[in-house]
Amino acid sequence: MNPPAAGRRYVVAHDGGERGEQALRLGAALATSLGAGLDVVLVLRSDDPFGQPYPPVGDVSGLVAEQARGWLEEALGRLPEGVEARCHLRSAGSVPEGLLEAVEELGASAVVVGAPAGPNPFGVGPVARTLLHSSPVPVVLAGDRVPRVLRHLYVAVGTRPGAQAVLAEAAEAAERTGLPLHVVSLLELDARAGADEAARERVERLVDGTRERLGSTRLSVELGKGRTMAEAVASIEWEPDGLLLVGSSRLARGRQTFLGPTAARMLRHVPVPVAVVPRGER
Repeated sequence: MNPPAAGRRYVVAHDGGERGEQALRLGAALATSLGAGLDVVLVLRSDDPFGQPYPPVGDVSGLVAEQARGWLEEALGRLPEGVEARCHLRSAGSVPEGLLEAVEELGASAVVVGAPAGPNPFGVGPVARTLLHSSPVPVVLAGDRVPRVLRHLYVAVGTRPGAQAVLAEAAEAAERTGLPLHVVSLLELDARAGADEAARERVERLVDGTRERLGSTRLSVELGKGRTMAEAVASIEWEPDGLLLVGSSRLARGRQTFLGPTAARMLRHVPVPVAVVPRGER
């Protein structure tokens, strides 16, 4: 594999459990497909008042750190050959705080996190939820299905102002990687009124410029329709080796992520990993 493109690196959140394994597998797929290096980070909380054993058995911090280092070394050993990766054991007041500090200090371009176990593929847990409201870089969420390699990029666009920004980011990613781009717009339809024609026309206008930029052979458009978000998502033919880009809410401040209510509902149903891009991120 070639060296990471332009020093591009991703922080992978590891916790020694299944969520950490999900993030590790997705990080490996991103590194293999996009030519990036990985920084596998495990954060030990330093401010947990309930972290002391009972009955008291003395200071066990050394034992915890030793176990954590073992998890990190095992994680590196499970990465595919050719993936350039480093491991980091950090201490912070909270896991999100430690991950964001690592992102800043290591110059990471994204942070990759796993999803908690449950019936929904993206049941966003407290760590991911905090990152989705504060991260200055894209937050990539691994669901139950993690591809070995990425072959398709998806981008979700709505009809409100700001859709052009995430579409431009997706087009840039498609140009950089050579992957085909699928533009997805999800409409929850009123059974009596049908589709909003103005919304359809706006999506087509958004896509016209991107089609000229990428060419018709590398760009497709799908309109997901249904009475609910679950039906709209299910109406799309998702490739299992894809990644969906979603823009942040208009409420996001500056270059930070903020997961809006529509995107949050979408995440509960999409069957591919999702990258939430900060507002204004390029």
